[in-house]
Amino acid sequence: MKGHESSSPERLLSSDKNSLRSEDGVDLTLIRWMLSLTPTERLQVLQQNVRSIMRLRGERRDT
Repeated sequence: MKGHESSSPERLLSSDKNSLRSEDGVDLTLIRWMLSLTPTERLQVLQQNVRSIMRLRGERRDT
């Protein structure tokens, strides 16, 4: 399955730790940054992103 191969960890994370992109052109800096955060910090970032999207769409927050 070709699609499965491109998402394998070996292909995603280059052997060169300083590489900014995978062989497929995926920006690895954001992946590395997210992995450097604690699970709680990751959740906070994602919640902030959701709030930003809701604000841009003009949606109200009920909670």
